[in-house]
Amino acid sequence: MRKVIALGLVVAFSLAVISPLLAQEKIDLNKASVARIATLRGVSQQTAAAIVAERVKGGPYVSKSDCAKRVQGLDRDTTDKWDSVECKLPPAKSDHPTSEHPTSEHPK
Repeated sequence: MRKVIALGLVVAFSLAVISPLLAQEKIDLNKASVARIATLRGVSQQTAAAIVAERVKGGPYVSKSDCAKRVQGLDRDTTDKWDSVECKLPPAKSDHPTSEHPTSEHPK
């Protein structure tokens, strides 16, 4: 019986230590699904859908506060609690292919 209790305590302690580490996985607001965003603290399924809809309509978020400004019903107090959120911006698009650089010379 003592072995079972000891084993239970070890498992419980291990889960208590490991769970916060697993929760540290970053969520990119510019790529995350509605379901993933809905796991954030203070975010309902409806708010998560609004976050994704605004991202599609208005482009990527530059920060958590940008998201709070653009999404109705979301405030900075809520987004400040999102420790596991980041907003990775997509690479900038170039007007010219990287292999071709325009020159200042004009054909004559």
